[in-house]
Amino acid sequence: MKANRELPRTPLALAVMNLLMERPMHPYEMKSTMKERGHDQVIKLKGGSIYDTVERLEEGGFIHAHETSREGRRPERTVYAITETGREEITGWLSELLAQPVNEYPQFAGALAFFAALDKDEVVRLLKVRIALLDGQIAGAEKQLKNFMEMGLPRLFLVEGEYAVAMKHAELEWVRGLVREIGDGKLWITKEQMKAFGEAGASREEGGDRE
Repeated sequence: MKANRELPRTPLALAVMNLLMERPMHPYEMKSTMKERGHDQVIKLKGGSIYDTVERLEEGGFIHAHETSREGRRPERTVYAITETGREEITGWLSELLAQPVNEYPQFAGALAFFAALDKDEVVRLLKVRIALLDGQIAGAEKQLKNFMEMGLPRLFLVEGEYAVAMKHAELEWVRGLVREIGDGKLWITKEQMKAFGEAGASREEGGDRE
């Protein structure tokens, strides 16, 4: 079976298709399973987003309605299964994601590129706020991982949570070091130095244009 359109490459589509690699499921069961495994810590599960994703995947020919049932007066429940095309697509996509690093353009990196526009003391204050929040997020995430392990959930289903915690630990230590360097005067430069650097850069560009 040929795909009707391109695969929607979103984290939620990745999760849905991988769950359907295990067995056919109803969208509500998919959402519950993601929460049980802690996937909602790395994938946004908002409102009917999972139903929208399922609809797009079905329209694209990557999954199909496996069976539909009704219990009493409840609405019909459609169970979905992955197609052979979907299986091939998700295998290739997952292999690509695991092997190839990509630049995800994090917002924090964007803020770091321009934080010199703020007062030094204000930057330090804001970074200390971030440190406190990261500390809290790490503690909460580690507690959740411990709870999942105690519930008997295989660690294989928790590695993305472990990765997220490791990244937060790395960020925390880096930001702490940044605050120390700003406080020690090793990093920050004065407004006058910034202006001089900017003017020097403009002069270099003008010289290059004349050549």
